Amino acid sequence: ENIFLVEEDLETDLQVWRGAMNASSLSGVKPAGSLLHQRGASPAGNGSLHLPQRRLVLPQTQLAKPEQRTTSQTARKTVTNAVSVPKVLVRPPGQRQSEWVDLWEAYTYNKVVFIKEAVTEDVANNMIALSLYLDSLDQKRVYYWLNCPGGEVVPTLALYDTMQYMRSPTATVCYGLCLGMGGFLLTAGGEKGYRYAMPHSILMMHHPSGASRGQASEMQIEARELVRIRDYLTLLTSNATGQPYDRVIRELSRNKWMDSKEAIEYGMIDKVLHTPMPKMTGAAGGGPTFNFSRADGPDFDTGL
Repeated sequence: ENIFLVEEDLETDLQVWRGAMNASSLSGVKPAGSLLHQRGASPAGNGSLHLPQRRLVLPQTQLAKPEQRTTSQTARKTVTNAVSVPKVLVRPPGQRQSEWVDLWEAYTYNKVVFIKEAVTEDVANNMIALSLYLDSLDQKRVYYWLNCPGGEVVPTLALYDTMQYMRSPTATVCYGLCLGMGGFLLTAGGEKGYRYAMPHSILMMHHPSGASRGQASEMQIEARELVRIRDYLTLLTSNATGQPYDRVIRELSRNKWMDSKEAIEYGMIDKVLHTPMPKMTGAAGGGPTFNFSRADGPDFDTGL
């Protein structure tokens, strides 16, 4: 039953047919019919060539079950379309002509940086390089929009140190969620008075966690280092929020969840952005212009 019917190569059989017809006109050569029978082909009554079908027996291991073939065919038909990043028309600084660029790249022209994933080594390296480059352009404020579910401690501290090292002032805005090290970056990374959150943002802070294995002495060393980092982060958080050190180290021993209003009371942020996003208008510089001015408190002006 595991047999497939396949036809032999058409061109080969046609060559045999032509050779047989030519051979029939020569003396002392086998008739065309005998040559055709050697290939299993026979001329039809209408002058055409009847090609035989050959049986090809395949091993059982090479034959897929009908269910497997159906699943494979269905999988090939399923195509996942990746969501493309929108393109916008802007005029880069120093150029006369506008060009279509990536949406995230367009915002960097106005010193707006988006951190929309967990902070890893690669993410931190990219953000550090971008921050230093934006700082070298001018002394305007750099805005970090955070939708960060957490991240690694050391890369986040490297990014925090870079934000403190920059000559340009910094501001942080939470949209979506800022958890763990994302919450730390929101609170300690932005300048006081310029830490914002959207109304339905979710914020959470806790102590860093880790694991180790090996000899008891090695695990003791790792635990001592983890406690040192915990105490250092607690001190930075206490200075940024204005809360007593003892309260911070006690409350962050477990996940401390907060909404925007609770974050203001705790000192994580300074203001909730209730107003809708302003509409993009065409500017002489070729890029969008935003104005987040507030009647009470510092102006949230991106300078775009």
